[in-house]
Amino acid sequence: MPEYLKYILVVIKIILNLIIILNIIKLKGDSMLIFKPIVSESLHMEVINSIITAIALGELKPGEKIIEQNIAEQMRISRAPVREAIRELSAQGIIEYIPRKGATVAALDFSNIAEVYSLRACLEGMAINLAVDNITVKDIKELENLSKKMTKYLEANDVDNFIKCDVEFHNIILMKSCHKRLQKLLNNLILQTKLYMLMSKHNLLINSRLDLEYGVHDKIIDEIKKKDKIRAEEEMKKHIFNSGETLVRFLENKN
Repeated sequence: MPEYLKYILVVIKIILNLIIILNIIKLKGDSMLIFKPIVSESLHMEVINSIITAIALGELKPGEKIIEQNIAEQMRISRAPVREAIRELSAQGIIEYIPRKGATVAALDFSNIAEVYSLRACLEGMAINLAVDNITVKDIKELENLSKKMTKYLEANDVDNFIKCDVEFHNIILMKSCHKRLQKLLNNLILQTKLYMLMSKHNLLINSRLDLEYGVHDKIIDEIKKKDKIRAEEEMKKHIFNSGETLVRFLENKN
């Protein structure tokens, strides 16, 4: 082989190795970011979910400043969806926004947490009371399937997918209430609910107490099958109140 071809092959090999090294460095850098690059089309919701997760995991602490530019750069998006996300989080009390000073993570208020859970208990209790007559055999099978998936995710310590199934379970019942204003009221609590659920479930995971979540919806499903509106409402309220008490106990012990 001519010498010049050998030289070219050596250069090509060096270039390829450099590309591999740069990609590894990029991947390692991305893995250390709090806010990961976005792959979804719903940009502002991705930002909201990322901020909520960062707060729940303690990566963003109460009083810490939310810097739009940093989030936009880490997620490789413009600042517009970040601003929109901050507005929504501010409206639900998760972030405090002060004009000309910017946004910070709101302090955790035990009374606020208790209020959110007590309000959810009342509203979701009403929702299931209205939903019982509208829930079909197919719906019950879907609720049972979600409950089984939740058990599977608990066994795998998969908190994120557990929460997705939990939220979907409650959403099915809410939609079957056929009460639009009730649905709107609960949707106004959705971001706070997600934050508190993440905090609670990750606490149980850290303390190896996810077993407390096994079969949390079983009694609710049983009462739906019996078409017992009163008992279904009682079980829903008890379930939500218990979740709130678990989170408050964790936060009190942490402090």
